[in-house]
Amino acid sequence: MKTVVGGEHLGADSQDPIRFASVWNGVVHEFRNHLTLLLAGTTELRGGLPATLAADMAETLDDMEASVQSINGLLGAIDSAMKDGDHLLCEVDVVIERALAMAAPTLGGVNITVKKARPAAVKNLGTAVECALAALLSDLARASDFRRRGPGLVPVVAPQIRINVLAERGSLTIEVESSASAPPPTSWRLLLATYLAARVGCVLERLPTRPAFLFRFQ
Repeated sequence: MKTVVGGEHLGADSQDPIRFASVWNGVVHEFRNHLTLLLAGTTELRGGLPATLAADMAETLDDMEASVQSINGLLGAIDSAMKDGDHLLCEVDVVIERALAMAAPTLGGVNITVKKARPAAVKNLGTAVECALAALLSDLARASDFRRRGPGLVPVVAPQIRINVLAERGSLTIEVESSASAPPPTSWRLLLATYLAARVGCVLERLPTRPAFLFRFQ
């Protein structure tokens, strides 16, 4: 069955990658426009509330803003998985900084420490590497759900997430370890991180003895 739009037949050929890319780019653009409006509306609402009411609503408004920013970060990761992007050589320090910024809305009070090796670079495809790191960091933060869930409840000690960069001649490894728990193997964020890593020739390994993951770049 074919659909006719303005005299043009839309059939199997409408499924080709070029057409799909146009559709996807349009979806991403519109989605981001909606997120921008939501974030602007939340900011305007915060500024327009009386001081006492704004104080009462502060936590809710913070959660709303964090949710919008989190969705925007996830959209960026999925967009990176759908599109090729440019082949780049990126400094590891810069990639980690971008990943932390992308994951920030989902990290809450998780403590992040980064141990860097000597200056190194990794092959990237658009923003695939930082998106993969951000997806994994978000997953580790969600798996370590320590936040208070109601009045009178005492939050437990915030987990630690350690990022350790090991640079050797001809290879580079980024280890990401949590002091709490790891996400389940079926987590879609973990699967997304694995796919994004594979796009740049990187293997994402899960250590069996502790909640830690290794990004192995060759």
